[in-house]
Amino acid sequence: MRDNLRKVLAVTVGGEPDPIVYTCEHHRPDFVIFFVTTEPAGGSRRVLVEATDKRPSILERLKLSPDSYEIITLPSPDDFMDCFRRIDEALREHDGVLQRVADYTGGTKTMSASLALAGALRGWDLSVVGGERRDTVKVLKGTEMTRFTRNPSLRVAISLELARVLYAQGDFPGAVQVLEDLTAEAQLEGAEASRLSALLTILRALSAWDRLNYEEALPLMRAAARLWKDGCEKLVEIWGKGELGYAAMEDLVGNALRLAKQRRFEDAVLRLYRACELLSQLRLRREHGLDTEDLDLQNPKLAALPEDLAQELHKRKEREGRAWAGLFDSYRILAALGDPVGKVFAQGWEARLRDLLKMRNRLFLTHGWSPVAEEDWERARDLAEKFLTEAFAAMGRKFSPVEFPGADSLFPP
Repeated sequence: MRDNLRKVLAVTVGGEPDPIVYTCEHHRPDFVIFFVTTEPAGGSRRVLVEATDKRPSILERLKLSPDSYEIITLPSPDDFMDCFRRIDEALREHDGVLQRVADYTGGTKTMSASLALAGALRGWDLSVVGGERRDTVKVLKGTEMTRFTRNPSLRVAISLELARVLYAQGDFPGAVQVLEDLTAEAQLEGAEASRLSALLTILRALSAWDRLNYEEALPLMRAAARLWKDGCEKLVEIWGKGELGYAAMEDLVGNALRLAKQRRFEDAVLRLYRACELLSQLRLRREHGLDTEDLDLQNPKLAALPEDLAQELHKRKEREGRAWAGLFDSYRILAALGDPVGKVFAQGWEARLRDLLKMRNRLFLTHGWSPVAEEDWERARDLAEKFLTEAFAAMGRKFSPVEFPGADSLFPP
């Protein structure tokens, strides 16, 4: 790319030179890229480069100096991917130029479509020469007019659709990146800039939320609350005071459901297990002042523990320096304390949740070698949702996995 260029024009060339001359004279570029075919006499390359007995070439008519243009041959003018790749590579060389115009008037339909798409994606303004017609072959000479499309509106539409698709697939960081690129490169103003800023903010919030980074997500959600008021309220339930609330279990299961849609069953099962484990930890901490990471065995509340559990906790204290409690131990402590959630666990759930534990332990990411089949995921989901539904009911709450807003609600037509 030449550093002194202020305006570059890229054109696809067909068999008619007049529209090409017209658009070059209209835009008055510092540099022109001509995309031509390799057709024989009468084809675009001959009209462009060679003077004939009948008429001068485009170069002669425009009086272009050798350093003010480039001719790029498209050997397969009806092969879309080949044309697009070659055109995109050529346009990339001029990414830093302030004014860039892609005129797709001439050439085959494939050439024109390739230039229009490559130009739109790279932020070029689009141009086409129109006018009065007697047929669909060419515009009547003398009636030509340039129809110009400023790229920002087209770039916005393309970027929003791409971000919508990525969001619908659960690729929240990808959707964020698309809009960050758009807002950094496109010249946006007024209501459109405000709308995209709010959308980008909530996408950043949801991306952090999906990573379970509630501390990062909450201020962003509050800033974009008008786009999803219920979601903001739910996130406050999860992390409103800088510590996890009971809604975190609903979020972990919702997170697992999103992962399962992407067929990431192993990650999904891990979140189901964590949701069941986390409930016992939060319940003991919030309602009974007990820390499962290191239980105070002198606490009088633990006097009612079953003998075998009390002995095991003391052994851990002697052996490891702390009396920790895992999932089943935590629920047994809750049951011994007469906690409503512990009572639910004591009603046959210990044996049923051991199936979830065995599945978790077989995962490659934990201790085992086994992949998770879809039927394994479905069984784990059924177990976890039924248990958490009963446990929440015992706490006087309704269990509802968190659902992120649909793509159509965030990206309206």
